[in-house]
Amino acid sequence: MGYNQENPKFLVGLYQSPLDQVREFKKEYAVSLCIPSVSSSYSVCIEYFRKWVKNKFQPDFFKSEYIAGRNILRDFLSKDMIDNLRKNKPALAIKPQLDYSFNRENTDLYLYGRNIYNNRTRFKDCFFVNPINKNMLSLELEQMRVEFGVRIKVSSYNTGVDLYKYVQMAFRSQATETRFADIDFQIPRPVMLQIAKDAGFEIRGNNIVDNCTFLAFMNKHSRLPIVCKFRGTKGEYEYFLKMTNVYVHFRCGEVDLDDGEREGQTDNNFVVSTQVELLFPAPKFYAYYSKNKHDFGMIDTALQHTIYNFYTGPIPLKNDAGWNRYMETIYTEDNDEYERHELSEIHFKEVIQSTSLTNSLFKISEYTKSIFISPSAFMDIKLFNGVKEVPIEIDWNTYTIKTLEVLKEQASQLIFYVDLDFINNYAINTQKGYSKRVEDQNNMT
Repeated sequence: MGYNQENPKFLVGLYQSPLDQVREFKKEYAVSLCIPSVSSSYSVCIEYFRKWVKNKFQPDFFKSEYIAGRNILRDFLSKDMIDNLRKNKPALAIKPQLDYSFNRENTDLYLYGRNIYNNRTRFKDCFFVNPINKNMLSLELEQMRVEFGVRIKVSSYNTGVDLYKYVQMAFRSQATETRFADIDFQIPRPVMLQIAKDAGFEIRGNNIVDNCTFLAFMNKHSRLPIVCKFRGTKGEYEYFLKMTNVYVHFRCGEVDLDDGEREGQTDNNFVVSTQVELLFPAPKFYAYYSKNKHDFGMIDTALQHTIYNFYTGPIPLKNDAGWNRYMETIYTEDNDEYERHELSEIHFKEVIQSTSLTNSLFKISEYTKSIFISPSAFMDIKLFNGVKEVPIEIDWNTYTIKTLEVLKEQASQLIFYVDLDFINNYAINTQKGYSKRVEDQNNMT
């Protein structure tokens, strides 16, 4: 459904781009693009691959581990490192190499220029929407390709042969593997500081004074969980967006076993090696929509987008508790029911139930009921028929709505208001969001 002057809808959530209508408002709103840290995504990729390798072995199999840097020869200049690898076997060495020229068959090219990239921003799919200030934040992903050289050193030839056969099977030599992971994507600090400033939070230097309150504000207006973590390497707090069930792809090459090293009259240090290609998702850029232009290092002052939440009729953007409008659906009575002019019963379990979502409204409702809390603590439902709201009663045990008035029209609108702060905190706690920044959904078996 596109934009219609007679029946305006939210721009957020449309499936067809209403570009002609956006041009009418482009003088008021601007989009600012910010490129996140590539090294952060690269480090998460290496961490994920290391877990993928180690989970194919027993927890105490490797006696030493080594992640090679950009220049592997420089890392081996230390004699202590060589002695350490010789003494502690089996030893695991992983050498990552980022493919800087990978563009996913020209899908992730950077040849368009700022104007085209601003046009390509997915303003309809913003995960953060602040309807008061009308500020929005969206994310566009790309894919990085990293080649990992895996080398496992053992002491004896017999162990090397057995390990060679095991790696062929466990790594699926000459085959591919698809997995899904939960990943924390870093949100650039300039973007978060600008959102905090536009929302009226106090900022001292480059830090937000009240991180806890600001984090609750972000999760209240975000459809994806956001966490705040202290990074010891930088000595500051950083914000991360938790993405679930993200596509990850492996391709393993041939497995080799060398002849070992001759030490006196014996052979030692046999190495089983292979090459693994990993396609890993990474943020391409964040797009921040606001009334003012912001210089995040990439912004086009000539092109501006207007992002309005259009609204007509009696349906409010927020309920009395201040929860945002989360989703809506149309309820149509059968002809026989409508002609009887009696009070209606509406079953909405299927509306909130989704087997494809880890944190569906139904699963969260079942969880809250299991700890003797009503789902009304985070979800509110309103029914609109004709030009007014219809009073209703909700039975959360059977997920049934009973109207207290007869519906005057056959079609009604069912509106769901959700406390996103509650949902995001539920997702963070159940997924151990503060203790893990990358998690495989296939159990890495």
